[in-house]
Order: sequence, then C-alpha cells, then structure tokens
Amino acid sequence: MNMTTYFGFICPRCKSTVDIGVGEPNCPSCGTQMIPNKQGTPVATNVHCKKCNVSYGMINSDKCPDCGTKFE
Repeated sequence: MNMTTYFGFICPRCKSTVDIGVGEPNCPSCGTQMIPNKQGTPVATNVHCKKCNVSYGMINSDKCPDCGTKFE
C-alpha cells in the first residue's frame, strides 16, 4: 500500500483548506481534487525552540507556539 502525505492544499471549488493530509488530496467537504495553497499555513518537522527548550515532531507553524520565536 502506497500512502501520500501533503501539506497546505485548498479546494478550487469550495475553498476548504487542509494544512496536513494523508492519502489523495481530495477535499473533505466536496470531494474535488485539491491544489497547493500558496497562502497556506507553514508546516515544520523535527524542530527545536532554543529559547523554550521544546522539540516538535510536526507542527503547522514556522514559530514556537509558546514564545513566538521562529524555528531555525
């Protein structure tokens, strides 16, 4: 079985958005094939905030949610 992950997609029909998805990028609301969303929320993986000393495996932000510091 082959699984696909995708990040930051939008539905061209109903404008629903998905930050992080698994499988085919089809809209969960209307079933239309989704397209990349240039205005989507950034996703970061395996990041560490030096200021808070906190690590995240995957987070849908480019900044620490505790202190707002950008991940390096």
